[in-house]
Amino acid sequence: MFGLRIVNVAIAVSLTAAPAAAQSLGDLARQQEARNADAKKAVKMLSNADLDPSAIVAPAGASPAESSCYMSKSKGRCVSAEEMVSNSVAGSLTRETGPYEQTYRREAASLRTQIEKTQALIATLETVVADAGRSASDKKAADKTLFGTQQALAGLERQWEKLERAAANQQVPRRWLEPIPTFTPNPR
Repeated sequence: MFGLRIVNVAIAVSLTAAPAAAQSLGDLARQQEARNADAKKAVKMLSNADLDPSAIVAPAGASPAESSCYMSKSKGRCVSAEEMVSNSVAGSLTRETGPYEQTYRREAASLRTQIEKTQALIATLETVVADAGRSASDKKAADKTLFGTQQALAGLERQWEKLERAAANQQVPRRWLEPIPTFTPNPR
């Protein structure tokens, strides 16, 4: 019985609270309408159609621009809308931005030749160092030269890896770099 009274009291409280909240929201809405009515009305609404393009003032130090001119960051000058769109098409390769096949082939051939010559020199120096018939001073000089040549080879191999990364970023076909040189493991 006592539990039933608690439930009845809870229902009565919730029913009486609802109209009070609704009344306060209504009061708030009427107050806001009254404030809006007292607010100053805009004299004239402007749109882009109302603006004269010749009335636009260029920033200080800037040259006056044509009405159909857009500042291109990559070109560093004003360009037409058509040129801006053609330059900004994502992922497209143009004559100006595209990779040049001959440039990649030439760079790859040059690095490949240098790597192969350096590898041959290392092989020669290793035979000199290993030759028992050579004098100790010859072996020592060859060993010192061998170390420097191995360092040079490591630098050339890093240049090749950089070329491969650049080619991959530009989506250059791997066949432009072929034949890929074989890298010899560094014994030191």
